Amino acid sequence: MAVNLSAADVERLRRGSTAVATLGPVGTDAHAVADGLFSDVVLTESFAAAMAYGAQHDTYALVAAGFLERGEADVVDSWVDLHFRSMDRMLLATIWESSTKTMCIATNMRRVDTLDDVRRIAIHPATAVFARKYAPQASIRYANAKPIAVEWADQGEVDACVGSLDVVRKAANLVVQEVFTPTMVWCLYQPRAWGQRGPRDPEPTGPPRSGALH
Repeated sequence: MAVNLSAADVERLRRGSTAVATLGPVGTDAHAVADGLFSDVVLTESFAAAMAYGAQHDTYALVAAGFLERGEADVVDSWVDLHFRSMDRMLLATIWESSTKTMCIATNMRRVDTLDDVRRIAIHPATAVFARKYAPQASIRYANAKPIAVEWADQGEVDACVGSLDVVRKAANLVVQEVFTPTMVWCLYQPRAWGQRGPRDPEPTGPPRSGALH
């Protein structure tokens, strides 16, 4: 995945730390972007957890500006809430726009034949516009990450999903119906304490690593 940062910018960021925390599991857009920039990627269960990890372990945190977390009816968290909550601990280091991984809407072949048949779709809240565009009649089940939405659809818990094309293609029961490649704005945060002292290498503790080192 291409990242719209200059080589000088990337080198400057890596002087701060070679580690970054961001949203997992493996296969998220956040994982792909982080893996292209840093040698040590820590995957967490939420962007809020990534920010907390960055503050605690003296590393960067990568957050999508468009992220939302929600239950069936209410928004639980958002980028702006996380940004304001973290002001005393984390500082915005840089921001850029880049294409996401290619996305798609896919259906479970064992449950439905076409998008018109879809009655229940799993999505990440930030991709709701695509669910409304391609399956406006469907009720929505929200996941905190697109790979989880894909898993639910593949297991037959819902009729369809919006997910990354590479992840969907690995699912045995899903058929790709539509393909699209939007862009996302990415926010890279650094510990605010770096303003008072130089950054240090993170301790080798915390959530599982992605295993992708450059």
